[in-house]
This record gives sequence, C-alpha cells and structure tokens, in this order.
Amino acid sequence: MTVTTAPVEAAPTTSIRSQFVARGLHWPLFIVTLLLIPVVAGGYLAFQATHDPTFAIEADYYRKAVAWDATMAQEQANATLGWQATVTAAPVGASLDIAVALQDKAGANLPGLKVHVEGFFLARSLEVPSADAQLAGDGRYHAILSLPHGGVHEVRVRAERGAAVFTTTRRLDITR
Repeated sequence: MTVTTAPVEAAPTTSIRSQFVARGLHWPLFIVTLLLIPVVAGGYLAFQATHDPTFAIEADYYRKAVAWDATMAQEQANATLGWQATVTAAPVGASLDIAVALQDKAGANLPGLKVHVEGFFLARSLEVPSADAQLAGDGRYHAILSLPHGGVHEVRVRAERGAAVFTTTRRLDITR
C-alpha cells in the first residue's frame, strides 16, 4: 500500500475585522456611530456657547430696566450739576491708564471727588475691570484698568461729592 502525504495547509486565519464583518456586527456599530455624531456635536456647541468670552449680558439688566426712572433722574441730576467730563486712555503695558478730567459749569477743575471707573473692551464685554481713580498732579483722576486689547472700549465714570453724584459713559478707540 502506498501512502502519499499531502502537505498540510494551515487553517486559514481570520482577522477580528473579518470575523466582525462576517457576523454582521458592523451594522449596529455603524448605526450607533451615526446616532452619536449629533450628540457629540451638540455637546461641543453647547460648551462653546456657554464659554464664549465675546458674549455677555449686561449685569443686573432687569433691575436697570425696572429702574429706568432712576436712570433718567440721574441724567437730570447730571444736567443740573453741569459738570463736564473728559475721558482719555493711554496704554500702559497690558493695561490702560484711564484719565478723567472733571470740571464744573465755570470750567474749573473739581478736586476732592470720589471717582470710580469701570471699562471693558466691546468685543470682550464679559470682563469688566473697575478701580477707584486717584487725583494726580495734572488735575485729572487716574485709574489703571487691566484691558490688554486695542479697539473700542466703553468707560463708565461715577463721581461723587457728598450727595452730588455725576455719571457718564464714553466710548474710546484705543490704538495699541
């Protein structure tokens, strides 16, 4: 009897991927992936919307709207006082030196005021630094605010002397 031996072939190896596809498991994974795409995109967009430094809502906007009569009364008080304010800003490193010159009706400087300044870069209105201004030798009140951006800034000034209160808001274009 003659026995012939044939070479033994190794069993075909199948990869995990081919077994996965052969069993049809790729379709449920495909569907789950398609369902997860909008969930992940929505989460990303919600994060971006709530952490955007360029978007801000005016602080206490409802209280300010309800107190509109008080705002108009303050405008009338400003007109009655007759004070004039000149607001300038000069870059100092990454900050701004806000200088406020206040004069009475006759044009004389007003010393001895308590002056508070707040300002913000319009494109980053969520960040509103503020400081109390000090009277300097040039007759102007100076406050340093951390505002590192160039462009249009809004500066709000509140000056008090006893019961007299003067407020003003100015927009300044800062070149850096």
